[in-house]
Amino acid sequence: MDFKGHSTVSSQQFPWVFTKIAKMPKVQISRLAEEYLHKDRQFSKGYDKADTAFRNKTLDNCRLLIRLLTEMQLRCVVAIARVVQQDCLAGNALVGLLAENWRAGTHSLQGGHLGDTRPITIRAMARSFHRPYETMRRALRRLHELELIDFDEDGVILRDDITERPEIKALLIEMHDIMVTLLDDVFIFAKSPLPNFPRGSDPADALILAALDLHLLGAEALNSLIADWTGLLVLSAITAGNTRDITYHPELAFTYASAESVPPMHLRQPVYFKNLCEALPICPTTAWRRITVMKMLGAVKTVDGGLINDSKWFTNAKVIAGICNMVDRMNFIICKIPLGGIKVFNPQDFYINGRVDRVIL
Repeated sequence: MDFKGHSTVSSQQFPWVFTKIAKMPKVQISRLAEEYLHKDRQFSKGYDKADTAFRNKTLDNCRLLIRLLTEMQLRCVVAIARVVQQDCLAGNALVGLLAENWRAGTHSLQGGHLGDTRPITIRAMARSFHRPYETMRRALRRLHELELIDFDEDGVILRDDITERPEIKALLIEMHDIMVTLLDDVFIFAKSPLPNFPRGSDPADALILAALDLHLLGAEALNSLIADWTGLLVLSAITAGNTRDITYHPELAFTYASAESVPPMHLRQPVYFKNLCEALPICPTTAWRRITVMKMLGAVKTVDGGLINDSKWFTNAKVIAGICNMVDRMNFIICKIPLGGIKVFNPQDFYINGRVDRVIL
């Protein structure tokens, strides 16, 4: 996003702004993962020895990590939807505005409003979310009707008292605990080595910012293949539902953790359309249209009355590159959380209300 009167900032500061994934004509999964692992990427510079060990281990287990990240993002979607009357684009816009102000230090969970809020133009937000200007304006109008933002001549700004609103404070606390749940999954269940976390003050606000950034990461995850947020959300939910029995299984999770380990069809559980629409803030008609297109693209097929990702999707070169990209971005975001000094990650030291349950699919 760019601010009126401010220069455009790099994608390293705004982790959800992706560069386009290069075309890879041949599907050689191990080679793709190996090349990505050793490729010098701008946002990966500056890793120290501990960070590099963390990055290498998580990229070795990139399929497991992307499954855990997808579960985290689905939790975020459901939590945000409750605040914005099930309007996905309005929810993404709210998260984007919160992330910008959190990063700038103008808002805080404990401190509330701490400084002047910088306006963001509607056109800049429309570009960031790849939506038409009028569609973005309607989503922002919804946030205005909910008294979460104001319009001024320079764009849109969060209301000064937004963190004092009970529903927003509850959302921020839930986002905090969703982030700790992901760290619980990554460091305890997936046994990833701890990076060299930077030192800082109370990490609560940093954990919230990391959760906001990781949610927005999903908005750009596979933009070269999936054209809109609804399609990405539907595909992510189908993928999570198909592989959930693998994702949290103490043995199968690691059997199918690496890039070349595609879960076999007989281990994938179908996701039923009715359950999908009940669990997620999506219009059934729109969701069905997206699924029809995915079937035409060979990404999804119907098995036993439910929806399952086709194996061709799991071995698609762009999908594998996108998975590596997302896992590396996730690593970068996690490595910047100020949890310095800890030798062992104990999630109970960080939860506010406790672990957040998975979305039922």
